[in-house]
Amino acid sequence: MTKLLAIDDKHDNLTVLSALLKNLILGCEILTAESGAEGLEKAKNELPDTILLDIRMPGMDGYETCKRLKKNEVTKHIPVIMLSAIKTEPVDLVKGLDSGADAYLAKPIDEHVLAAQVKTVLRIKEAEGYLRDQKKLLEYMVQERTGELQQTNLELKNEVNKHRETEESLNESEVKYRSMMEAMNDPVYICSSDYRIKYMNPAMIKRTGRNAVGENCFKAVHDLTEQCPWCLDFFKTSSHEHTEHDNIVSPKDKRSFHVTQAPLFYKNGSFLKMTILRDTTDWKRMEEKLRQAQKMESIGTLAGGIAHDFNNILFPIIGYTEMTIDIVSKDSVAQKNLYEILKASMRAKELIQQILTFSRQHDQELKPLMTQLVVKEALKLLRSSLPATITIRQDIKKNCGYILADPTRIHQIVMNLCTNAFHAMEESGGTLKISLSETELSLDDLTDPGIMPGRYICLKVSDTGHGIDEEVLSRMFDPYFTTKERGKGTGLGLSVVHGIVKSMDGDIHVESEPGKGTVFHIYLPIIKETSIPDKTEINEILPVGNEHILLVDDEEMIIFMEKQMIENFGYHVTARTGSIEALEAFRAQPDKFDLVITDMTMPNMTGDRLAMEVMKIRPDIPVIICTGFSEKISKEKADVLGIKGLLLKPFIMKDLAKKIREVLHTNILL
Repeated sequence: MTKLLAIDDKHDNLTVLSALLKNLILGCEILTAESGAEGLEKAKNELPDTILLDIRMPGMDGYETCKRLKKNEVTKHIPVIMLSAIKTEPVDLVKGLDSGADAYLAKPIDEHVLAAQVKTVLRIKEAEGYLRDQKKLLEYMVQERTGELQQTNLELKNEVNKHRETEESLNESEVKYRSMMEAMNDPVYICSSDYRIKYMNPAMIKRTGRNAVGENCFKAVHDLTEQCPWCLDFFKTSSHEHTEHDNIVSPKDKRSFHVTQAPLFYKNGSFLKMTILRDTTDWKRMEEKLRQAQKMESIGTLAGGIAHDFNNILFPIIGYTEMTIDIVSKDSVAQKNLYEILKASMRAKELIQQILTFSRQHDQELKPLMTQLVVKEALKLLRSSLPATITIRQDIKKNCGYILADPTRIHQIVMNLCTNAFHAMEESGGTLKISLSETELSLDDLTDPGIMPGRYICLKVSDTGHGIDEEVLSRMFDPYFTTKERGKGTGLGLSVVHGIVKSMDGDIHVESEPGKGTVFHIYLPIIKETSIPDKTEINEILPVGNEHILLVDDEEMIIFMEKQMIENFGYHVTARTGSIEALEAFRAQPDKFDLVITDMTMPNMTGDRLAMEVMKIRPDIPVIICTGFSEKISKEKADVLGIKGLLLKPFIMKDLAKKIREVLHTNILL
């Protein structure tokens, strides 16, 4: 049974690692140690097949533990895999390998990579053990044979027979060694000092497409015309040491390899070079995807914070504008200007909602949408960002039907396609054409069996750029696939567009030829007129009341505006700018208040905690929480906590008046 020893000062890490190894390596026994000293003792007593060693441990760290393991005669042949929980720098890797480690992995570690690495070192250990045994066997046989020659030359016949036995044993050893090499998944070849290939394992033959024994290794393996730069000095140095090179990109197929080179010595002092190529291309891509995902997560967190602060700035603008509209002369210039301010503020509110949608990474509620309005808005933004060398032409039909969509996603489709078109024309300039129209798709027009025939809007984006060849066309919607240079694209744009279109039961077609530009056709289904909601009456009468409300918000500008607004509805208001101060006011006179309205994000005590505290004092008190953006509160969590209402800032007077009346009325019925 395979025996593995895991050394880590954190018990939880050992538990997780043990479970993972048992699942990935069937039938193995897992030993654990929570310090370097304990690990050294268990290694000497248990002699595990492989040791997985954490670097960062108190007292004796992983480097020192590894050095002691490798110095001890009992444990020096046990393979050691170092595990790092921090970002790995080249100096850390070098330090780990200098301390004697056989492999070095950085956490979080992909379970398949870990399993493969453990299995690899187990195979290497087995091979090394076998070679040591063979060496001892050969030494013993030579000694025995020498003794027999010294004793007598008369036993020549017996010596010949034993020589034959030795030869058979060596042949058997060679067969076993060749079998081991041929079973390796990594391409391996052996070459002489003139760089002529002497042996290739099946994996290397598969890579080169032929058995290239006798050919120059640099030509057969990498399509180079001269020796590989990373092995020029291998046969020139006197030490002929084992060498490793990471991130070697082969000109043959542009794949990345970890290259290991080791000398194979003959008894006469001559030697060959064995080279192992471990393909790390997919591993590198996974690392890049992880970095990109972490970057997107950071951007989302930043976007949420910006949206929260901007909501608090925008909220008083909307509130004071609404209240001022009611007190200035009707149809006056001032009132018209205030309506324009309110209109712009509501557009800003929608833009903030788009930021929040991005930061939460979920879609907004789909609603009937006039696509032409969103497309025109996106084009306004594009005009200011594109250079004068790009001419924009648009043909947006006004009578396009409604689609069921999230405006943010439509905006994203337009921006991604137009940005792609700009990059295609960036060097020499050109014309960007955007058109929007209605069309009827029949069964003959459809390429996707999941798309139904009917009326669709067609968004067409074309450029006069360099075009796309067939090979790139077949992969252009793959995530992270990009032909742009580093820093100009993530490979996500077209993948995102494709995902949005398909999620809306739409279709996307691409037409392109090298040198003739590219045309994208986006088809989105039009909804029936009956599914378009009626517009709300603009000048509806707001509900009023005379109850007493405790109002809490740490922003003085906001609470002063909210107090005026609520008092305009007829209510009595007690305002507090601190949650602790508000709780004391409620505790002093709990029966004085009919409703508590509180902000969510406040120092000392958040709005949901304040709600819990006032409901402990008086369980029947209704609470409304207002929030600009918070991952800590949602409608579902508010319902669980018993909070009666949730308002998202910035809200308008109508929303506040209706929510107050709704909550108070519901509480009376209960």
